[in-house]
Amino acid sequence: MTASPPVTHQALEPALLACTQGDTVGFQRLQQLGLPRVLSVTSHFLAEPPHVEAVVHDTLLMAWRNAHRLADSGLPPGHWLFTILSCRLHNQLSALEGALPPPSPADGQGPPAELERIPAERRGPALWELSQRLPPAAPGQALEARLGQTLQTLRQAARLPLTPTGESVHPPLYDPSLRRKMLTSRLAYRAKMAFQRTLGRPVEDRLFRHWQARRDACRMLETQGLPRRSLETTLGERLDLGVDPRRLVRGFSYPAGFPDRLQRRKASNLFLWDGDWDLPRHYLIDSSQTRFMQDLWHYRLAPEQSATFQTLEARSDQGNPLRSHHRGLLLDGRERILEYLRLYLLYMEGMACFGFDAEAGKDRLGVAVDRHGRLIKINKGLHRLAMAQVLGLPRVTVRVRSVHRRWWNDQTEGASGHEALERLAQALPDCTPAR
Repeated sequence: MTASPPVTHQALEPALLACTQGDTVGFQRLQQLGLPRVLSVTSHFLAEPPHVEAVVHDTLLMAWRNAHRLADSGLPPGHWLFTILSCRLHNQLSALEGALPPPSPADGQGPPAELERIPAERRGPALWELSQRLPPAAPGQALEARLGQTLQTLRQAARLPLTPTGESVHPPLYDPSLRRKMLTSRLAYRAKMAFQRTLGRPVEDRLFRHWQARRDACRMLETQGLPRRSLETTLGERLDLGVDPRRLVRGFSYPAGFPDRLQRRKASNLFLWDGDWDLPRHYLIDSSQTRFMQDLWHYRLAPEQSATFQTLEARSDQGNPLRSHHRGLLLDGRERILEYLRLYLLYMEGMACFGFDAEAGKDRLGVAVDRHGRLIKINKGLHRLAMAQVLGLPRVTVRVRSVHRRWWNDQTEGASGHEALERLAQALPDCTPAR
């Protein structure tokens, strides 16, 4: 790669704008403009090529994936790009020193101008200025190969079948043997969604509107539990609460809370839950998701040394690899297992840099309110919550998906319809995580 003049904010802006389109043109353009300078700055702080390559690769890929955040960040394009580098570089250096990563911004709107625990000389604007003084660096064969493989992966994703719920698969983890079951499940899911869209939801919404208007014919709707989706549509973000993820320590198990399978299936569609479902609870620190994230983050420099890798490799060697047509993955070899772990590490690096994004993932972080007005985590977003807890994020946004009928009755005091919903919305901010 020949020497190039310093890159300007004006030159980077159209490249980042192209990244927001979701195709590979933006990634290629960002690589052409940013790689020599990002590489030279990273090499200034790190000596070992594998560490340099990991930081540079992840910085460019996170910038491509999150370019839509630039407009809301308030930062010039160069400062924005090098703030991503600042966070990723700091995490790498912290891992080498055996330290924890810095806390992330709580609003999830983009990288802040300053990350308090990062030294001033390693913050984004300072790294940008350093990049203007250092000579551009040319990537070695290993880094070029890794970026080339990533580019190929981005191109392949559009040609592979979607997961049953409509997400793109990660090509290195996909296997053709999954295709038939994925397509069958995808058709079944689309049929279910079509039924809900054309018949189920319209009926629910109409009855719910009648209940809101306090029409006598729909009094039974509250007795039955109120349709969760209709209530969520009505209240929207008023059901969202900001909490310290480290305080959200109690979890809820559907099988334990609703032993009867039919009752369990009905509960997922209702907002008001009766009975003693809130009594059997467990600590999230003991959950498989928390153990997974703790183990992976501890061994992030060498994921092949983690207990998770060893477990997955043992399953593969025994002829029982982790297989999921719902996620479109088959972990039947060492490289696929490592890629799977690297994918989660990249999610964590993104969360460390940009904070918690309530819109990411298939579902919001779901919680239920128990009979005493305390928040209990349900099985929506458990991996993302575990990431936030391991990273030490100060704040996440959770969505209240169900409440105990006893607490509902205490708050609404016999009111129904619009008045009951208003009393509910006003009471929710006082809910605190169960201990």
